[in-house]
Amino acid sequence: MEKIRIMLVEDHNVFREGLKKLLETEDKFQVVAQADSFAQALKHTDGNVDIVLLDIGLPDGDGLELCSQLLSAFPQLKIIILTTYDDITLVRKALERGVKGFVPKYAFFEEIKSAILTVYKGSIYIYPGLQAQLLLANREPCLSDTETNILQLIAQGENQKEIAAKLYMSLSTLRRRIRGLCTKLGVSTIEEALAVAAKRGLLR
Repeated sequence: MEKIRIMLVEDHNVFREGLKKLLETEDKFQVVAQADSFAQALKHTDGNVDIVLLDIGLPDGDGLELCSQLLSAFPQLKIIILTTYDDITLVRKALERGVKGFVPKYAFFEEIKSAILTVYKGSIYIYPGLQAQLLLANREPCLSDTETNILQLIAQGENQKEIAAKLYMSLSTLRRRIRGLCTKLGVSTIEEALAVAAKRGLLR
């Protein structure tokens, strides 16, 4: 079997060297390049790499932006995020950037192997512990009539005092409702909530 050529992008030397040794115990894997920073990853990646195992928490740049730049330069490249972060929002952002796999660092080595083999064959691999959360997060949110009204009034330019008066609720209740609808939509600000709601046709 032709070996899968792997590049490791990881700023923690002990972890990177340990992972390299584990990978090289497998006949099918070959670590052909290593980098410990955004700049080194750009410098050392070339057409001889099949898979990049990448930690997005790099000291000199945004790991997601690195994914975009690497895939722009080498569209055939397949990137697997291997990181301490297991936030679902991060998983979605990574997939939107073209990443093909996402595995938290606390996963067993067998999971990393499975991710590499799955992605190399052309499929997407999400760590099983995150799959259910991702499916749940991707469900269409179901906003109540009141929540929809709040968004509609905000979109029309009403301020919070005006909205609270129109909906016969206190400012504290309104603010709690706004936090709740933001949570449902998977965002952190009302501006993001409006954008998501508009995109999904939730506003009348």
